[in-house]
Amino acid sequence: MNDTWTNWKKYLDYKDVRFWLMCLFIIRLYAITLPPLEFQHPWRQADGLMIARNFYETQANIFYPMVDTAGDASGITGSEFPLLNYLSYLVSIIFGYQDWYARLIVLIFSTLGSFYFYKSIKLFFSEIVAFNATIVLTTSYWFSYSRKTFPDCFAAGLCLMALYFVLDYLENGKTSNLVFYLLCGALGCLSKISMTLVLSVVPLAVFFKAYPRNRKIWASVISAAILMAISGWYFVWAPYLNRTFGYGDHFTTGCPLLSMGWAEIRANWQEILRVFYLVPTKYMGLIIFLGSFTYVLYKKQWLVFSIFIIPYLCFLFIVLKTGKNIVSDQYYVLCAIPPMAFVSGFGLSRISNRTIAIALLVWASVENIGDQINDFRIHKMNAVFENLETIVDSVSNRHDLFVINSGPHCPTAMYFAHRKGWTVAPPILLDPAFLEDVKGKGCKYVLVCKKMYLEDNDMTLPLPQIFESNDYRIYSLK
Repeated sequence: MNDTWTNWKKYLDYKDVRFWLMCLFIIRLYAITLPPLEFQHPWRQADGLMIARNFYETQANIFYPMVDTAGDASGITGSEFPLLNYLSYLVSIIFGYQDWYARLIVLIFSTLGSFYFYKSIKLFFSEIVAFNATIVLTTSYWFSYSRKTFPDCFAAGLCLMALYFVLDYLENGKTSNLVFYLLCGALGCLSKISMTLVLSVVPLAVFFKAYPRNRKIWASVISAAILMAISGWYFVWAPYLNRTFGYGDHFTTGCPLLSMGWAEIRANWQEILRVFYLVPTKYMGLIIFLGSFTYVLYKKQWLVFSIFIIPYLCFLFIVLKTGKNIVSDQYYVLCAIPPMAFVSGFGLSRISNRTIAIALLVWASVENIGDQINDFRIHKMNAVFENLETIVDSVSNRHDLFVINSGPHCPTAMYFAHRKGWTVAPPILLDPAFLEDVKGKGCKYVLVCKKMYLEDNDMTLPLPQIFESNDYRIYSLK
């Protein structure tokens, strides 16, 4: 009994990072069962949840992800490797489908990733550096996104676990860690290719530290295997799905030419710069990072600099491929936060007065959490979607095809209607030729969302109207 209490006391020690990770985990459980209709990126969450629900309702082949917005086609399309969606499906087999399962899965894996981030830093630096960096990471932009139903923080958690396993293998030669590196690294990078940059520091350890030669060889072989898996999925299989099943608009790999991305960045540099300095850690976090980075350069801490700059340069390449989309899709910065958090943690550890360092850490954490906690609720502009399925059920059958004026890349309305069909820009519904075309492909109804993200999209069509409310019109194409 005393041994059990002693083990639990470790988790109740406020100096132990596990205590704070547990507290932050519990805080993020607040309202976790709500549908993904918060302010930030409900469309991106709906996009992944369509795949999970189709695994549950249609076919459960992880190699053939399926969405609901491909019109009369099957919906099979290229995507990130849908591991998160498949795990949500597996839970649904037991308990029935609920979209919040994906939230909880992401939260669990991102929290594990934060802990292994701590363990990785502790292998080579002091416990204080690891503690500071882990708190900066977990209370950053990650705080809210580590409970959203898309794969970024889920994949990052797996990759941070993989990073620890390969570093610990190099340090101690434990073969099982090599196996875990392969599994976590491959699954994490496949789930979100941008999170590969978390593992970009592995060559530093392989080539510049004095480890036994056979360990370096095996770490390199497994790293090559992970890269092959990434290449096979993203550059062979996903394009094959797009070509074969005819729905290539769902998944792309950014600007086809780097020059195009650069042109977009130059044209939108002010908005993009704001994403860089404001989004990851807010104002106090930015001050801590800049101060820490300046200290690293002044003191010529080249190892710390290298650990930061390699993944950050990879992030800048991602920005170049993304172009102006990073302004609206701000979650791309999530992959840059671990190296920034590491530098901040290192800088805070060099403040001789620990009270001042803790005060700065608390200030940055409170600012970040306070800014993001409002995202833990249904936003008023998205609340109209919550009961959309009930509305369309009253006038149609589950397998009837719909066309919705929610925009070509916004599946939120289609997901909450629990239907399949087309999502188009509002003006397209005014084209009689388009309506005839989709009618010939089996479309039965037109759903007009009167407002989408505060924009007035209401329109009257020369079709039989069978339903109207403050938020929707439904027309029949029969």
